[in-house]
Amino acid sequence: MTKNNTVLGLDLFDIELKDFCIFHIPHASTSLPDLDGYNKDLINNEIIKLTDWATDEIFDIPNTSKVVANFSRIYCDIERFSDDEKEPMSKLGRGFYYTKTDNNSDLRKLNKKHKQYVYDNFYKPHHDKLNDIVYDKLMLFNTAIIIDCHSFSNTPFESDLIKEENRPDICIGVDEFHTPKYLVERFVNHFSKLGYSVQINNPYSGTIVNSNSYLKNKDVQSIMIEINRKLYMDNDNVNYDKVKTLNEQIQKLFI
Repeated sequence: MTKNNTVLGLDLFDIELKDFCIFHIPHASTSLPDLDGYNKDLINNEIIKLTDWATDEIFDIPNTSKVVANFSRIYCDIERFSDDEKEPMSKLGRGFYYTKTDNNSDLRKLNKKHKQYVYDNFYKPHHDKLNDIVYDKLMLFNTAIIIDCHSFSNTPFESDLIKEENRPDICIGVDEFHTPKYLVERFVNHFSKLGYSVQINNPYSGTIVNSNSYLKNKDVQSIMIEINRKLYMDNDNVNYDKVKTLNEQIQKLFI
């Protein structure tokens, strides 16, 4: 590679891993756009339990592309498949339109008209934006890397498929088609060298891929980072000094 090598006028020596990346932050918000059909007595507990607190700050990497949901996952979980037949959590009332709490109580009445409204105005626009940004990255670099940004409770949820108590500090989620080996090695080695325990696809597996590319285009790569909340939360309270430390550590991963 020589100094005059460029991609659409961009000097290749000035390109870092983060330039290829799209940071997808789906579960940081606590906002409910409306309260249609909710059991209001159950909302607060479910939000406290299911929000990926401060992930919008932990994964706030300067000068990067981001797709951030500005509504709570209990209103619309954009990480679920929209097709209930394809989404395994739908049978638990926890597809993209939650009707059940983690412990299977009735969180929200199933209103098909409202469900369609949520799909049309929240789910689909979010995925359209992700598709558009992935397309832009492919046009620039021929590669797009989605970083799926999450946190998880140190105590398993009742609805979790994996309920082992001894949870790692960091979970790296991978997809057989869209997660290349070099990304897995880079991420696992980075966190391991910092002294964190790291496991792959445990306690959560997989990683989001934009709908236009899923199982179609290997130039779209994806990897999930799940951070155990014990690393930055004291009970239900965010420790922002620890958030800052995690943010600094993650920034170094993309340099």
